[in-house]
Amino acid sequence: MEVLWRIFCYFIRKLFFLDYSMKVIKKMVLFSGFIAVSACSDKVEDSVVDCFGQSILVDVVHKTSESNASKIDFNITYAGKQTIDNAVRWDFGDGTVQDFTGRDASHTYTKAGTYTAIAKVRLNNGHCSFDIKETVTIK
Repeated sequence: MEVLWRIFCYFIRKLFFLDYSMKVIKKMVLFSGFIAVSACSDKVEDSVVDCFGQSILVDVVHKTSESNASKIDFNITYAGKQTIDNAVRWDFGDGTVQDFTGRDASHTYTKAGTYTAIAKVRLNNGHCSFDIKETVTIK
C-alpha cells in the first residue's frame, strides 16, 4: 500500500509543476484542493502543509549579469516559516547539474537558446522536496 501511495504522490508532484509558465494559477488551484489529499510523508498531518502548502510559497527568480549576457544569477525566494535545507541541486537545462549551498546560484550558458533551470528544494532536512522551474532565454 505504501508503494502505491508513494507512486501517487510522485505523480501529484509532477502534475503540480508540469507547466511552469502557468505556475501561479496551477498552484492556486492545487492549493485549494490540497487539504482533500493526504500528503506524502510519514507524518500525514505535517506533510499536507509542508509538501503542498509550503511549495506554493517557494519560487525561483533570475536576472542576467550586467557584465555577461550569458551569465544568469538565480535566487530562491521563500515566504514560509519552515526551514529550507541549505544544499540545493540545480539542473541548468544545458546538461550542467551542480550542488550549491544557500539560495543563490549562478550559471554561464555557452549557447544561445531557451533553457529550463530546475532547483530541487528540500524542507526540514529532506522531509519534503520538490522541483521549482525557471525558464531562461539566452540571446
